[in-house]
Amino acid sequence: MQVRILDISRNGKRYRYAQLVESYRRESDGMPMHRIIRNLGPADSVEVHNLREALAAARMGKRVAVSRASGFSARPLPKILANLRYLDAAVLLAVWEEWQLTELFDELLPRGSADVAPGSVLAALVMQRALDPGSKLYATRWFPTSAMPELLQVAPVAFNNSRVHRVLDELDSAGPALMGKLPARYQHRDGAFVSLFLDATDTWFVGHGPELAERAKTKEGRVERKIGIVLLCNEHGYPLRWEVIAGRESEVTAMSRMMALVAGLSWAQKVPLVCDRAMGRTAQVRQMLSAGMHFVTALTTAEYDAYTDRIPYNALAGLELHDDSGQQDIDKAARLVEAAGLDRIDDRLFVADLGIVQRVDEAHAQQAPAAEQDDAMARVMQLARSIDDAVAAGRYASQASAGRALGLSRQLASRYRLLRRLPECVQQQILDGKARGRSLEDLIRIARMGEAESQCEAFAALIATRVPRRASARPLGVSTSAASSTSMEKDAPAPEPIRVRAVVYFNPQLFVEHRRRARGVLESVAAFVNDLNTRLTSPRSRMTRDQIAATIDRRLRRDDLLEAFVPQITQRQIAGRTHFEVKLQVDEPEWSRRRRYDGFNVVVAHPDVQHTAPELARLYRAKDAVEKDFQVIKSLVELRPVRHQTDGKVRAHVTICMLALLLERTLHQKLKDKYSTEAALGALEGCRLNRLAASGDGTAAYALTELTPEQTAILRLLRMQHLGDQEQVTARIMSR
Repeated sequence: MQVRILDISRNGKRYRYAQLVESYRRESDGMPMHRIIRNLGPADSVEVHNLREALAAARMGKRVAVSRASGFSARPLPKILANLRYLDAAVLLAVWEEWQLTELFDELLPRGSADVAPGSVLAALVMQRALDPGSKLYATRWFPTSAMPELLQVAPVAFNNSRVHRVLDELDSAGPALMGKLPARYQHRDGAFVSLFLDATDTWFVGHGPELAERAKTKEGRVERKIGIVLLCNEHGYPLRWEVIAGRESEVTAMSRMMALVAGLSWAQKVPLVCDRAMGRTAQVRQMLSAGMHFVTALTTAEYDAYTDRIPYNALAGLELHDDSGQQDIDKAARLVEAAGLDRIDDRLFVADLGIVQRVDEAHAQQAPAAEQDDAMARVMQLARSIDDAVAAGRYASQASAGRALGLSRQLASRYRLLRRLPECVQQQILDGKARGRSLEDLIRIARMGEAESQCEAFAALIATRVPRRASARPLGVSTSAASSTSMEKDAPAPEPIRVRAVVYFNPQLFVEHRRRARGVLESVAAFVNDLNTRLTSPRSRMTRDQIAATIDRRLRRDDLLEAFVPQITQRQIAGRTHFEVKLQVDEPEWSRRRRYDGFNVVVAHPDVQHTAPELARLYRAKDAVEKDFQVIKSLVELRPVRHQTDGKVRAHVTICMLALLLERTLHQKLKDKYSTEAALGALEGCRLNRLAASGDGTAAYALTELTPEQTAILRLLRMQHLGDQEQVTARIMSR
């Protein structure tokens, strides 16, 4: 055997390779030949000399420790100056460039006299937010440890805290323009939007926070200084519009405002907009119909009966759960609803198309007497009676929920219900139009009088007086409820009836989960009662009946169970000592009413939405697109907690998170479910860019870590193999 050296020229460069070869004679004609035993790869002179010395010693049967022969000197290993985070950042930056965001920010944020383009600063901030989230000060420390200076051609010293915050201020100003540009870029690449998704979340602050931050309960139940964030995205989860709102502002109000803003935009025309169940109350449905949005949402459970009586919940009334894995219960529930008339779409989706439906209360309103049609106080009285009737009929758990279903705030519903203190004869006169032109305050004042006789006399005196020329400006308090009216004028038009496309669907697995959770609630309440009774039997107990009642009230109120249990507080004698004992009896009719719609959902949409019933059900269930977006910005992107202290910086921070979200969701599309984005970026992180000591000409050299098979597969899937090619990488980057 011998060592053979091959000198090869390629692209103007010379490469030297070593091979271990063996001589032999060809059997056919005895000619001497060589065959390659092993390719030894690139080799320098020292390695070739050592190999030849070792082979010579082996031929003579000697063991040798090869020493470097004279004339050979060991080439010193290059000194590694830095091991830089490279491949995951390079992939995200490639996605950034695919969306041409650098060019977009060059347009929105002109460089002016700055030596670094704002777009480059934003690119670095977005990469850091997606890969290693932290404060903006941490971002300036992270930047030199990555290959971003080489990829962006920005010196590490130029990426400093002052520049970062200056760019954030500029980004806040450019936020609306950015949101105006993004939809066109999405459509240019992917075509018209198939669907839109709207939802809201919140985030809290370290420290006092900005002016928008207000102390309130977060989604997780924490009481923090927080803000809200409303997000509109398309079917791929790409962010289209986002808004930062005050901590105590209603999410429903903010989402309604967002819908109104996009209703007239070309890219949103006739595109189904899927929104959360919070928008499924009558007041919001009326608003969406008025705006002409092709909405898709789900009704709140309390409103099901107002839209349909075709939900086959009775088919499941006698179904008892087993204690096993639950599959038997799932299968049985599926068979029962299928037998009740729902179409099986798959094992977790059973659908019935209800067609175009009109809200029941609206249908009744169309047949109401004229006195009710044109008299604001008659409508108020009718609303007050409707709230009580709906609760008494079991359609709503409480008067507050019944009021919400009619589009009334809790405070306004409480004011309306005061009218129920009036004698029946007075209430009927109000319904007959006798109080036309009177103010709500006048009627409430009369309702607060103690005796019926005094109330009747006061009402008679009121209607005997002349009607004021100018009535109260807003007798009903809201303009979009079932009783909307903004003036006391007798010719105020009655609201249009609510007509929507409706679909009911059933998920047997969700049904079992709901029933198991309900059973857990009963067990939790039973455990509470046992614990409370144990405390009451203790000689140390000093709780009074009122304190016990307050404890029970707090516990039941926590899970909205006040109407579901009837408490009993009695006294018992044990060992000559009297103590209290508590029992909580389940109100079976109320509990059954709460459980009857387990597993069912009623989806409603604008009447012009052209989808089949299964498509509507699946479309609503696809709203996890925006929910996944929020999961991304809360976890991978780590939106919370926010450390900025001004409203502008907070808005800019949220925009940075949305841009990082865009990169993450784009990667998700490219990976085609073969890898999660988080897993892919985690695998790519291992490929580093080594910065080596300067060569003779003073230029630093760079060398990539050898790619693993998994990294190679991911790059191939993304069609970004060039990011792992040593020659292309070194040709592209610029030394810092």
